[in-house]
Amino acid sequence: MYKPIIGINPYYFEWNNAQWNGTKERYYKAVWNGGGIPVTIHYPDHDEGVDEIADTIDGLVIVGGPDIPNDLYNGTNPELLDEDVLHPTREAFDRAIFHAVKDREKPILAICLGMQHINVIYGGSLYEDINTQMEEPVYHGEFNGELGYHSVTLEKNSTIHKIIGTDTIEVASTHHQGIRTLGNGLNAAAAAPDGLIEAVEDAEKRDAFIAVQWHPEMMPGNPDQLKLFHWLANEAAERKLSNK
Repeated sequence: MYKPIIGINPYYFEWNNAQWNGTKERYYKAVWNGGGIPVTIHYPDHDEGVDEIADTIDGLVIVGGPDIPNDLYNGTNPELLDEDVLHPTREAFDRAIFHAVKDREKPILAICLGMQHINVIYGGSLYEDINTQMEEPVYHGEFNGELGYHSVTLEKNSTIHKIIGTDTIEVASTHHQGIRTLGNGLNAAAAAPDGLIEAVEDAEKRDAFIAVQWHPEMMPGNPDQLKLFHWLANEAAERKLSNK
């Protein structure tokens, strides 16, 4: 069986007087356990590099990270953002690699910030802080801190429902931003008990990507969460072999 190459977009941060990019262990372990070969992709110094990366990998994981600058979605409460905000270099690269991989009809699994960013790319908006701006939110965990566990209801006609095969699942999350207005061309595929959107899919091509608000990689022993990484690897392998 062909093992697909799954690119993982890197975190981008400054440390010890240098810019770094890297991958958290739990992401590449989840890709391995799902049947793929994880590869950390890098920020190219020329535009053509994004296309070269997209041509080389078979699928993509877009990982979590810091807050998205609220000027990208016309947010009006910048004071509610965390002090750690997405670096412009990473924002531009994540946007570009998402488009490049999607245009090639290769599968994408987006997680937490990854889902929020896709919503912004599609013209949607975000809560800068759900605890402040939502009425009676469930506990979604502490941003960069303690995990929150809650149920999620999956839409029955969604790709994610077909993959997991049940109406509700338990998830682990750690975030304080979330989807406020759904982007044009997206379908909501799951919701938390407080109504917060927990998963989105492309309305036109439902299996183009799966984007979830929670962190499936943080529940490595949960078979429902592992199904998402199996889907990514299986889709990547099948689409690769069908194009040969």
